[in-house]
Amino acid sequence: MLQINNELRKIMPRNDDLEFFLNELKISIFKRKPDEKIRSATGLVYERLKNIGAYKGALSSHEVPVTAWLDKAIKTAKSGPVGRLAEALEVLTPKLSWQTRSDRHSNDPNWLKSHANAVIVGDMGLEYRTDIRIGVSLLAPNTVYPNHQHPPEEVYIALSDGCWRQNNGEWQSPGPGGLIYNRPNIIHAMKSSNDPLFAIWMLPL
Repeated sequence: MLQINNELRKIMPRNDDLEFFLNELKISIFKRKPDEKIRSATGLVYERLKNIGAYKGALSSHEVPVTAWLDKAIKTAKSGPVGRLAEALEVLTPKLSWQTRSDRHSNDPNWLKSHANAVIVGDMGLEYRTDIRIGVSLLAPNTVYPNHQHPPEEVYIALSDGCWRQNNGEWQSPGPGGLIYNRPNIIHAMKSSNDPLFAIWMLPL
């Protein structure tokens, strides 16, 4: 039965809205003429995406305070250089499950109200799979996403203004459409300015 299901999955098309988003994400990244590390990580993610995972549809979600900023973040992103990508993401956002990270140590008493992440493709995403993870982060204005690290390498594409930092380096502001690469296990953080930070990330696992 498992073999039959796998064979059927190979010929079943991906959900149209998700497919459109993934295509726009790839176009938006390569439009920026990324360096070799980003090209390699992105290429690995999309090579794995050739095998279509199980589509779960809309996910159950609980109320997350920071999503009050979501409409503004999307509207701003749609007016910028990644407008088509933001439009593709907007279609998916009602189906996503936004989650906070209580395991990230922060001295900000409003931390749990000021951030959320949602997995789009991955073990908690619209398309279930365990070989990659693609998701989106939203930070309320003037919020720091604290230092953290993980074994997989990671690529971000910024949909808004915001800053990223690695180790104890200087904060860098790539601007909307800018790309950020985090090598495996590097300590990294991000922060918003007076506007929400909105960004898509991907990790080959």
